[in-house]
This record gives sequence, structure tokens and C-alpha cells, in this order.
Amino acid sequence: MIMLTESDLLRILSELGFSSPTPIQLKVFPLVAQRKNVLVVAPTGSGKTESAVVPIMAMIRHYQASPVAAIYITPLRALNRDLESRLVKIGMTLGLRVMVRHGDSSQTQRRKLRQTPPELVITTPETLNYLLVAKGVRDVLRNVRWIVIDEVQEMIDEKRGAELAVVLERVKRLSDWKVQVVGLSATIGDEEAAARFIDPLGEAVVAKVDNLREMDLQEVIPKVTPWEIQSGTNNNLSPELIARLNVMKELIEKERPVLVFTNTRETAEFLATTLSSLFGLKVGIHHGSLSKETRVDAESKFKAGELDALVATSSLELGIDIGSINYVIQYMSPRQATRLLQRVGRSGHRLDRKPRGVIVPGPDTFDVLECKAIIKKAKGGYLERPTLEPNPLDVVAHQIAAMVIEGYRNEEEIFRVIRGAQPFKELTWEEFKEVVNFLDQVKVIRRRNGLEPSRRIWNYFYGTNMIPDSLRKYAIIDVETNSKVGALDEEFAAVLGNDEVFVLAGKLWRVVTIEKDRIFVERTQRKSGLLPSWFGETIPVEREVAKEVYRLLGAPDELDEDTKEKVLDMLHLTKRRGFPIPMEGKLVVEILRDLVVIHSPFGSRGNNTLGALISQILTERKGIKASYKVDPYHIAIASIIPVTREDIHAILNELRRDEREVLTTILERAIAESPQFKWKMIVELQRFGVIDRDAEVDVNSSILKVYVDSPVGKEAVRELLYRDYDVSVLNELRDVEDVVVEAPSPSPFAGDFLERIFADVSDERRGLTELMKRRLSTKEVKVICISCGWHAVYRAGEIPDKCPKCESVFLSVTDPYDNESHKLVKKALNNEKLKSEDLRRLKELRKVASLTVDYGKYAAIALSARGVGPSNLDRVLSKLRSGGEDAFYQAILEAEKNFLKYKRYWQT
Repeated sequence: MIMLTESDLLRILSELGFSSPTPIQLKVFPLVAQRKNVLVVAPTGSGKTESAVVPIMAMIRHYQASPVAAIYITPLRALNRDLESRLVKIGMTLGLRVMVRHGDSSQTQRRKLRQTPPELVITTPETLNYLLVAKGVRDVLRNVRWIVIDEVQEMIDEKRGAELAVVLERVKRLSDWKVQVVGLSATIGDEEAAARFIDPLGEAVVAKVDNLREMDLQEVIPKVTPWEIQSGTNNNLSPELIARLNVMKELIEKERPVLVFTNTRETAEFLATTLSSLFGLKVGIHHGSLSKETRVDAESKFKAGELDALVATSSLELGIDIGSINYVIQYMSPRQATRLLQRVGRSGHRLDRKPRGVIVPGPDTFDVLECKAIIKKAKGGYLERPTLEPNPLDVVAHQIAAMVIEGYRNEEEIFRVIRGAQPFKELTWEEFKEVVNFLDQVKVIRRRNGLEPSRRIWNYFYGTNMIPDSLRKYAIIDVETNSKVGALDEEFAAVLGNDEVFVLAGKLWRVVTIEKDRIFVERTQRKSGLLPSWFGETIPVEREVAKEVYRLLGAPDELDEDTKEKVLDMLHLTKRRGFPIPMEGKLVVEILRDLVVIHSPFGSRGNNTLGALISQILTERKGIKASYKVDPYHIAIASIIPVTREDIHAILNELRRDEREVLTTILERAIAESPQFKWKMIVELQRFGVIDRDAEVDVNSSILKVYVDSPVGKEAVRELLYRDYDVSVLNELRDVEDVVVEAPSPSPFAGDFLERIFADVSDERRGLTELMKRRLSTKEVKVICISCGWHAVYRAGEIPDKCPKCESVFLSVTDPYDNESHKLVKKALNNEKLKSEDLRRLKELRKVASLTVDYGKYAAIALSARGVGPSNLDRVLSKLRSGGEDAFYQAILEAEKNFLKYKRYWQT
């Protein structure tokens, strides 16, 4: 075969208006011309799109390849809009046609693809999947010789990427030609994995230029002046926030147009509104929840120079063309080095211009340190590695259905095609058969002469995709006022279950019930033994960044003066109060009554793993559920039953000692008992075809239990395991020393963390419960040892854990003026004959003793209340397990109300 020369490619570039090829183009042109599979790694603005498309189009013209000769795949439809104009221009120069085909394409455009197909089609992964089963389109796809995959880094660790990998294998088998694949990627932490994604045989060549172009990148920590204090008072905002906003205003006025990135839609909305209203700036907004028209309008205005700044989330991280960007502001930590480089790289969108940007951190000390750590790691070449889930079974199910529609009938052949894709290299025949059997069971496919389509298969295939559905919102309804108090995205709502407590708008709420798209709540207060859910960033901070943050804690001289002063103050206060200093190589554990705080430098997923394992082991050993919450630097664990120093040492040693498989099994049990699992089950029920995509199923539906042990349940656990946890952290735990301290109150570092969890709440009804707790805890009760007959009077909240005479834990509780029960116990111990009435009373005393073993002082507190006795004591105490102290005292309150209400009937 005649290969294109470099001079041919340079001539074509000249015709397109390029004065000379860019460094990445010089590397990629000959590789593509030699028909090699290539992974192109280069920053935004380096010309990597042309590096692939120009030689491919030149070869299409040279060989007069029949259409459709090439497919260009992008993850976002918005990228299709930009690419179409660029690629149409290249095509016109070479006399070739380019067409966009995605889900919004008109019937006319769809008909054109069948009747007068272009040489190159721009599409999305999902649309290509549908095109492979479309009548009339399959025939033209037999001509495909080249495939370009844009933004590989965005798909490699997602299920839609795993599905695309199988779709690529199907295209290769359908085509009459050997298909060449070129992948385009910006910054990526695992080039080898990306290369195997586009070429599972491992023959792809990596061509790259330095992704870490010299950047003008810094962190700005604004100072508070009297002006900020006065402005904050006038605008009902904190002076610190006003200072950050003012710094951003000055940068925007100096550098406009400026692209401002933040991590959440809520923060983006706040910044756009506040910068406009406070300073009169022209600021647009861009995020995934906005309509396509609103986003396009914002892009157009920015490109036309009508905006001073555009505030965006990750929706503008990729290469959507919004014109020249002079400067980038990252508001608060970007959480990851990869994201920082991607975002700041949007400025200076040419190789002859240096990317420039600044991070404006939040007020929290750890946010400031995190920003410093990320800048340092990024400049040092560190990039987060993608997290890959092997063999996602829901993708297997969807691709089986697709291939059956396409005409595949033989199970072994379908298995070979799926196994040909890199994400499924380790898929076993047994796993594959289990999915096939399940699809047959739920009537997606039928087994007759091989596998055949059912009537349900079409609705399942077209109604299912692997794009995370994060646009669904849940209204938060206060049951007392029946008013809406807020809304949560599904990714946040997924951590909630009935009776779960969470923080919203600085207040604590308890979930009463969840119905369809509404979550009914009531105001509550902190429950002893339980932690509230809180909704921070969903972008994980990896352990390498977390470790650098801990290193910076121990190296304050590397910090700016203000941050250094804050850190030194916290360090001095921590030492003065006798707490060990959190640092690398140490796991500092604080035991604080019903709370345990662990200072853990293992990042979001590492800490999530340790928190889940420790709380699950505590739950299984003590019989009462322990809860936990984490951030990248801390773990908080709460339990009604006190956690001792010995408990913590024993569990940490077990985590160091046990085999990973054993601990993974414990972790999977914890995942299966989490609220997230129920929400994930609903998603997987849709992805496996059990329910339709628009079916209204809530987290309390009994259908979830039916499929827990099926491939649906297995995949729900696996996806959460690979996405939110990191079992490899257990290897590092073996090299870390744990230091456990018991204290009546938290250290300064732990206090800051707990304050973020619980928020600054003021519950108007807190007084009632506190009064009841004080009243009942100070009432006197008589404690009787069932084992030896010892007895004494104590306050209910201060009863001993065991008998001071014989050390038995079998202690019963009765009225302080009861002078008969301890005599009855003595008679029983002496084997004296008892009357039937005495036997009944002895049985009650023993029942109370057994409950005291499990619940300790709470049994005595409950018995101190009117309307609580041996007959209903276990019911009242059970509320501790299900709802914590709030539910316990509420049950006592109801018992007292009932006692007063029906007292006259009991007395007659």
C-alpha cells in the first residue's frame, strides 16, 4: 500500500491556512499515515484534532475510500457543534463531506446518512451504538476504515467508555477493512491504560508533547480589611467571603474575559449572581443543569466579548470553543491536579501563549493547604490515575441485547466479541452466562435457536444507556409546614434513607420518608451515636494529595504568612491541650465519648474504605449500628455503645493482619447495607431491563430485595466499590503507627472537622429533650445484681457497668423504694421456694437485667419515666438502635403521654 509522505500532509496543512505544523502534528502525522493505532496526548490548543483528522482525510481522498470511511466520536454533543465547523472546513479543502449524527438529528439528516452518506461522521458513543442496529446504516458502516475517539480521558474510567470499547469491537467485525483507531486525550494519569483502551492488543503507539506547559499558576489568599468588614455587614455576607469576591472582581476587571471554574452548580449560581449584583460585572453562567439554549447563549456571548466573565462547572473543562480566554480563576480547591491542569489549560489556547490562572481557596485551613498541595503536585508532574471497574455486568447485559438485535445468535460468538474489548479481558464464561440467563429470565431475550430478541428488547435497548443521570432533583419537604426547604441532586440524595439525619442550609433534618421525587423531612438535633450526612464535593481527593497536605501541616515555613500563622496557632493549641500532632506516618485517633475521630491521610476513597470497614466491624461485634462520615483527611465514627481504646487497636490490627479478600467481603457487606446501595439498585434494575427507565420505583420498594443476589445486586456493589472505595489503602495501613487518645472534647483539628459535619445549628426544640434527659438521668433507681443479690441506689444516668461485689454484668433496675425485689433475688439464689407471683416478678427482673446488659444506663433512664415498665421497656430501648437518642427520648415522651392519658383507667 502506498503511504502518504510528510510533504503531502504539510501541503494540505498549508491549504488549510496553517503556517507550519505544531509539535504534536509533526509526531502524529507519520504515525497515522503508517496506519498505526495512536494515542495522542497533548494539551488543549496544541492542534491534536488536526493531527489525526488531516492525515485521515488525506488518505480518504488518496484511496477514494467509500463512505462512511471515518467516524469521529466525542463524549459531548456540545463538542459536536464546534467540531462540525472545523472538520467541515478541512473536508471542503479536500472535497470531502462531513456530517453530525446524534440523538437530536432530524429525520432528514438521518435519511441522508442512509441515502447519501458522508465520508466522515461525527457522533457520540451512544448514537454509534444505535447506528450499528439501524437498517440501512449498517451497510454503509462496512466501509469504515478509521475511527477517532476524542477526549479519551473523559471516558476511560466510565461505563459509557466500557460500552464504547465493545461497540468499537463490533464496528471492527462489521467493517470490510482493518480499522485504524486514533485516540485524542488531554492530561491523563495512565497512558498505558488509555492506549490499551483504543487497542486491546497493546500495539498502539503513544505520541505526546508536554502536557505540563509552563503555567503561570498561583494561589491568592485575600486579606480582610475594614472595607470588607463594612461591606459584609451591608450585604449580610462574611468579611472573608467579601474579600474573596473582591479579589475575583479585581482579577476579572484586569484580565477580562475570564473563565471562572467552581465544583458545584450551587456555587456557580451564587458567584454569577453575586459578582453581577455587588460589582456590576457582566457575568454568565454555564453548567449541566441549564438548558441547551441557555448554555449556547452563554458560550456565544463570551465568544463575542459581551461578558466580563463566565462561571462554569466541569461543563466547560472540555474543548468547547468559547473564543479567547485570557485568564482562569478556580474558586476553592479543584480537588484534583488533573482538573486543575485541564481548567487552567483553557487559557492561552495557543502554543505561543502561556496558560495563566489563580486559585482562590475557601476559608477552611485544609482547603488552603489542599490548593497548595495540588499546585505543587501538578507542577511536579503528578496526575490522578483513572479508576477502572473491570467487567461491568450491566454493560455486558446492554451489549448482549444490542448484538442480538444486530443479528448475533451464538452465545460463544457474543462472548468473544465482548471479551475482545479491553475492559472485559477478564470476563469469565460463568459471569457471562449468568447475565444471559438473567436477561432470559426478565424476558429481554429468548432462548430458541440461539438467542433471539423479545418484544421487550427494543424498549430496553433504546431506553438504556450508561451516562450517569445526575440531572434528577429531589424536593426537600418539611412535613410540619408542608413547604419546600430545598432540593438535592440525585447523587446527594443517594446517601439518604429513612431516619437519616442530614445538614441542609445550616440546619439538621431527619428523613421521614422518601416518595418518588420528594424527600419528606422534619427538624431534628444531633443524635448520640449517629452522624448526619453532609453534602460536600463529589470529586474525590486522592491519597497522594492528602499526604502532601499532612506534610505541609508539619512544614509551616513553606506556607504564606497568614496560613502559617493559622496552622501554627492550631499546632500550638493542639500541643498545649496534650493531643498528638496529625502527620504523615501516624494515624491519630481521638475517642470522644460517643464519637471517634481518626486523622487519616488517605484521601476521600481511602478514608471511605477505612471508615466503612471500622464501622461495619463495630456493628457486627457490638450488635448496634455504628455510622461514619469522612473527608479526605479525617474519619468520624459514631456508636451508641462506647468505643474503647482496645476496640480501636484490635480493629486496626485486624485490618493490618487479615487477607484482603476477607476484608473486601466485609466491605461489600457494608456497601450492601448503605443507603447508596438502594439508589444504585434502582439504576441497575433499569440497566438490566428489569424495570423501564421511566418507571417510578422508590428506595423502599420490595423489588429491590428480590434482586439483591442477582447480577443486578452484584453490579450495584461492584460499581460502588470501585468508584467510592480503595482497598489498596490497606497495604499502606501496615506501615502507619496508630496513636489512640481518650479525651472529653476534640482537638482543634478534630473540632474543625466535626463542626463541618454538624454545621452550626440551633434547634428550637432542643430544650424539651435536654430537660427530659436531665430529669430522667438524675432520678434515683435501685440496682440489683441478679448473680449475687448485691443492691444499691444510683442516679439513673450513673449506674455501674458491672456489680462491684461479684463483677457480674447481669444488673436489674427497679424503683429506689422497692424493698422487696432484692430479697426475692436472694431467695432465688438460695433455691427457696417462690410463689407464682414472685416467679412472675423474678422473670421481670431478669428481663430488665438482660436489657441492661445490652443498653446500660439507657435501661435505667427509661424505667425512670412514667409509663415505661418491664412490659414495654424493650420496645422503647429498640429506638436507640433504629434512630439514636432522639428517637429513644421521643418514645419515652410518647409513653409518658399515654400514661397520663389513660392513667385513670389503670387506677380503677
